[in-house]
Amino acid sequence: MSASKTFRLVLIKPSRYDNDGYVVQWVRSIIPSNTLATLYGLALDCANRKVLGDDVEIVLDAYDEPNTVIPIKKIIRDIQQADGGMVGLVGVQTNQFPRSVDIARPLREAGIAVVIGGFHVSGCLSMLPNIQVDIQQAMDMGITIYAGEAEGRFDDVLRDVWGGQVKPLYNYLDDLPELTGAVVPFLPK
Repeated sequence: MSASKTFRLVLIKPSRYDNDGYVVQWVRSIIPSNTLATLYGLALDCANRKVLGDDVEIVLDAYDEPNTVIPIKKIIRDIQQADGGMVGLVGVQTNQFPRSVDIARPLREAGIAVVIGGFHVSGCLSMLPNIQVDIQQAMDMGITIYAGEAEGRFDDVLRDVWGGQVKPLYNYLDDLPELTGAVVPFLPK
């Protein structure tokens, strides 16, 4: 059976702002984001296993913003032309969180599901007694927060987004996955 529906999954490793408010980007970079490669590998595995059903093709795009301009308008158009989709901002560190929210803003305004995960949200949720103000503000915008490892769990997020049941918070900090036999990180050229 060939896929009759399309789910667009866009993974972005965000950059950060410099002291003057400009996005930090490099003309050349030889070291891609390992987190982006890990999530891309997990997403590719989900696509190959057809976790959204035999009739749904998962189309993947990945952007490493420190060396790539993010085409927000194209991403919005591609997801709106598909049958569903989401943008995952991955490996977000504390100094990248404001940039991540700024990337997410026009996506959310267009009604696109956005998930932010990484060191900032996981660290804050694991160490602080309450949800940090910046994380709560992101959640109030409709951004989903993902804390913890994605191995063995990424399927659930994709299914929730596809089914219109995405949660505001996925917290797996107290439930570490078994990594034996985990999917190998991968990024296309």
